[in-house]
Amino acid sequence: MTAVDHQAFATGLASRRAGKPVVVPHVVGGQERFDGDLITREDPSKPSVTVSGCHDATEDLVRLAVDTSRAAQREWAQVPLPERIEHVRRAIDHVAGAVDDWALRVALEIGKTHGAARAEGLEVLDILRCYTEYAARPGAFEDERSADPTGFANDSVLRPYGVFGVITPFNFPIVQAAGPTVAALLAGNGVVVKTSHQGPWSGHGVLEMCAAMDLPVGLVNIVHGADEPGRALAASDVDGISFTGSVAVGRTIMRSFTDGPYARPVIAEMGGKNPVVVTDTADLEAAADGIVFSAFDLAGQKCSALSRVLVTPGAHDRLVELVAERARRVVVADPAAADAFAGPVVTTEALARFDRIVAASRDGGFTVHGGERVDGDGYFVRPAIVSSVPADHELSTTEHFLPFLTISRVPSFAEALRAANATPMGLTAGIYTGDLEEARTFLHGIEAGCVDVNVPGHATTGWWPGPQTFGGWKASGSTGTHTLGKWYWQQFARQQARKLPAELADLLAH
Repeated sequence: MTAVDHQAFATGLASRRAGKPVVVPHVVGGQERFDGDLITREDPSKPSVTVSGCHDATEDLVRLAVDTSRAAQREWAQVPLPERIEHVRRAIDHVAGAVDDWALRVALEIGKTHGAARAEGLEVLDILRCYTEYAARPGAFEDERSADPTGFANDSVLRPYGVFGVITPFNFPIVQAAGPTVAALLAGNGVVVKTSHQGPWSGHGVLEMCAAMDLPVGLVNIVHGADEPGRALAASDVDGISFTGSVAVGRTIMRSFTDGPYARPVIAEMGGKNPVVVTDTADLEAAADGIVFSAFDLAGQKCSALSRVLVTPGAHDRLVELVAERARRVVVADPAAADAFAGPVVTTEALARFDRIVAASRDGGFTVHGGERVDGDGYFVRPAIVSSVPADHELSTTEHFLPFLTISRVPSFAEALRAANATPMGLTAGIYTGDLEEARTFLHGIEAGCVDVNVPGHATTGWWPGPQTFGGWKASGSTGTHTLGKWYWQQFARQQARKLPAELADLLAH
């Protein structure tokens, strides 16, 4: 990123902050709606500035959005896959031109720094390119027809479910809405997106992306609001849900979707308590670099973030020194600052929760490095590193979703691996070691969907469409299939095996 690029970004932030808040509408059937109470969103870097707003969608509006999408989906389901792919591809140019505007929205609503904010649009761009390329591969949507000795033709195809609800989190308000929306559309479904009320203007970008696809009117609808619209969407008669958020909420949705006359699919990514193992043979300088980046990027507010270090005795003391020293150099600032590495936490509630767990760490007699408030009006805090805390302590096993890292001394590599797996979650994990056998054992034994070994800049983060898929095991995911990869979009369809007389199959094919 050049200085000129960042100056334009900083100028854009100042201009937006000086202007009126953007209140985004619900859009159902192509019509803008403002049903429900107004919810405003402050800039977490400057809480006195209101940057956006939305209305808290009513249950009736959510049901209308689902019904409207279902009516349009009947037309969309008849569109052949190659044509659906072409419609989705039409959004590529739009997204390429929206990257910088979307970056401003995300920086203002969520507090992301320049590079992280731009990555929202860039990742959506790569999702569009990758998913459409995967869908266009031979056999991606149907098997070749085969004949059997009795004169029957056999094939197997993927058919859409109907309408998917997409419930999104605050931390990736565009990407986590765009990815499942693109996948669901390619599979032939309609979509109702429910954005996060902490990033409605950002999330609304997905509706703008879909408008560029020239889809049937009402196929994709968007509703905004806090928790109630999300509950209403999950309680509606949608045919499936894509959910990104907490384990507790995700499991509640999964249980409810097994009720009724039949189970419906829930494609959920539900967070993680992500460890890195550091052994006596590790390159500790590289380990410290990766740990600090993965723990404190986006102020620790992402599901892939590193939150606990399990280190063997010979490396412990030096590693704590190196991590604490690097953390002190982390620049926590307004995204307008050119050297900002991390921005604010997202809300006053997150700020208060951070203060509580840091205080609990000190009260527990553990060693705390950092953890102070940063002077100013925004929700800024110094990263907290807590050492001398046992690996099985609540501070080390609870997902805090904050710039809070525990470092625990463990007696051996085997015990570190055991502790790493001693959690119901299994999203990301990493190891730094100079021992080939330890690396091999870790890869075979770690219970996580995304794994790094000796990566200097990323201990547990760094996933991207195409090169590296992303998804969790155990309570971190519901399907075992990752986003960002070639099998993700196919989850939004169900398989149908077909057998019919060969001559009839030939007639139907024409």
